[in-house]
Amino acid sequence: MTIIRKILVASFAMIMAISAHAEMKMERIDFPSLKLSIEIPQTFTPMPEDMAKIKYPSEKRPLVIYGDERGKASLGITAGRSAMSAAKLDMMKETVLKMLTNYSPQAEAMIVDGHKAWLITFRSQAADTEILNMLLMTSENEKAVQVSFNMTKDLETQYQDVARATLLSLKFDK
Repeated sequence: MTIIRKILVASFAMIMAISAHAEMKMERIDFPSLKLSIEIPQTFTPMPEDMAKIKYPSEKRPLVIYGDERGKASLGITAGRSAMSAAKLDMMKETVLKMLTNYSPQAEAMIVDGHKAWLITFRSQAADTEILNMLLMTSENEKAVQVSFNMTKDLETQYQDVARATLLSLKFDK
């Protein structure tokens, strides 16, 4: 009986996730300078420079940053900034996991547009709330590609499944 109950609960959760994702309108945005495209929520817009500097204080912030109007959910894309062959992807994942040890990161192997990738999920603490971070790492043409989707705890039910769908929608220009 418990296995049937687990299947029913998992099925219900999956249906809810699909319906939540189906309710959010997505659009594919092409980034020719990065030679890739990705589906993002239609409500996301390019993040203003002043907000991006606050949210990502390092000068090595993502090359492309989109977010909701308050910056509580955002997408950052960096591609081609540093060398990384596909063969070194596992080593890079291990390095990132070690750097994030205090955040109890979880890594999941993926295939995205025919490329091996790692999806790393972890929680961090902002000054006023908890943040769910989802980071997709892969390699294209011997260069590292990182796409992150972050959301505040209050937006998790709205964006968590959308974030995963967004990250997995990554396509490289052929």
